[in-house]
Amino acid sequence: MIEILVSKLSITDIGKKEVLHSLQNKKVNDFEDGLEYYAAESSNCNVIITEDINDFYFSSIPVFNSISFLEKHLI
Repeated sequence: MIEILVSKLSITDIGKKEVLHSLQNKKVNDFEDGLEYYAAESSNCNVIITEDINDFYFSSIPVFNSISFLEKHLI
């Protein structure tokens, strides 16, 4: 299942820049969410899909849970 998923998605890298942005942004309460956000931003992602939408209150990128993403973009 994971191989099928990976073949359909792009996976971005996380480097020093994303780590530093996550640490420096005082709005980021969860370091891992900050890493995800800045990796998405660096890769010019159009959306972030997560089941923890409320953790991304600081995001300028639209954030969806999996069901709302599917409803909006695929149905």
